[in-house]
Amino acid sequence: MLKEYQGALEDLNKVDVLEPNNASTLRSRGNVKRMMNDYQGALEDLDKADVLEPNNASTLRMRVDVKRMLEDYQGALEDLNKVDVLEPNNASTLRTRGDVKYMLDDYQGALEDLDKADVLEPNNASTLQSRGDVKRMMNEYQGALEDLDKVDVLEPNNASTLRIRGNVKCMLHDYQGALKDLDKADVLEPNNAFNLKSHGDVKKMLQDYQGTLEDLDKADVLEPNNAFTLRHRGNVKHMLHDYQGALEDLDKADVLEPNNASTLRSRGNVKRMMNDYQGALEDLDKVDVLEPNNASTLKIRVDVKRMLEDYQGALEDLNKVDVLEPNKAFTLRNRGDVKRMMNEYQGALEDLDKADVLEPNNASTLGIRGNVKCMLHDYQGALKDLDKADVLEPNNASTLQIRGTVKSMMNEYQGTLEDLDKANVLQPNNVSTLKIRGDVKRFLKDYQGALEDLERLMFLNQTMHSP
Repeated sequence: MLKEYQGALEDLNKVDVLEPNNASTLRSRGNVKRMMNDYQGALEDLDKADVLEPNNASTLRMRVDVKRMLEDYQGALEDLNKVDVLEPNNASTLRTRGDVKYMLDDYQGALEDLDKADVLEPNNASTLQSRGDVKRMMNEYQGALEDLDKVDVLEPNNASTLRIRGNVKCMLHDYQGALKDLDKADVLEPNNAFNLKSHGDVKKMLQDYQGTLEDLDKADVLEPNNAFTLRHRGNVKHMLHDYQGALEDLDKADVLEPNNASTLRSRGNVKRMMNDYQGALEDLDKVDVLEPNNASTLKIRVDVKRMLEDYQGALEDLNKVDVLEPNKAFTLRNRGDVKRMMNEYQGALEDLDKADVLEPNNASTLGIRGNVKCMLHDYQGALKDLDKADVLEPNNASTLQIRGTVKSMMNEYQGTLEDLDKANVLQPNNVSTLKIRGDVKRFLKDYQGALEDLERLMFLNQTMHSP
């Protein structure tokens, strides 16, 4: 085939010498160059033909194909608009223009063109596949699925259709159906980066993180330095607790596609897990500027600010989350805990009471509320909450330590000692536990035990404050 194109090109070059500036010759030669992937040379010939013979639909269509290959989608759109005026209501033109608008992220315009093409030429697999993909980008997943199902009947075993449909089924939470389509696509057309990324997404939703990682690793080999792949692989590595690997991928993604809110949010979350709270805060602050009032960002930033002991900042973020997502037990529980840290015990109790109504029998809510009730001197209420928390989530060091404190306030010293002994086994060298236990042992005249706790406490305090 290449020999034939080469021969045709030689003939057309001769014709161009004998009869220069002939629009038909230039158009033909531009078409041959296009077939030979010489897109720049093709564009030069077709531009000349357009000057010599303007408003020729054939020239414009060829030039559209060339401009698309050169990723000049705006130029392609301008030519298609001219073609549509010269030859209106042409299904092929509308279908092509829909594809170009898709590349320019004009999904509504693309849909309008593809709808017209479907009326003029119904049951065209290419139109339906393009329209299904456009609807996918517009989050019209049910409509997309209907179009893609029709394509699969008209043109079964098409890898591209299966890839798109698998992606749509994933968005509709039909993960098994998605996996089935993507597996077929992989057999028909193996080693496709888009397919591997979609396959990885489905596996991630099925919590097969190792399988997801394998797919994304393959995609990264086939299409290296892709910010989307790196971002998703970073998220999966996070799930697998490979925080260093996740950070490396997200750093690369940030270089390739800077100021991407999703990348920065994920990286901030990874840095949080690595205890780099200042670095996490910097990333999350940038996200909040790029994409303000995002509940996910704010929730992560709350945790970071708490670790940095910026309780006021954490409270402000939680108040925003509560406006964006009202009546969520998670938000109320965390806000109650932050208010507790700020000694706003009454406000904390109000939030925790609401959280307990929305999500009863939550060990974390009960444990925090028990602590708050203790600070408000409602020892009986505190003990009731902490007993429930201990049943729901036994052997929790924090619950036992707080309950031990409550029992000590109620003069139940033996019960205090039992709880604090358990807490000390689960979480040794806790300053609060040692201090309260030492006081109780002294009251019970176990002076040797009290001395041991005191000496351990002094050692820990010296260690914490040593340079």
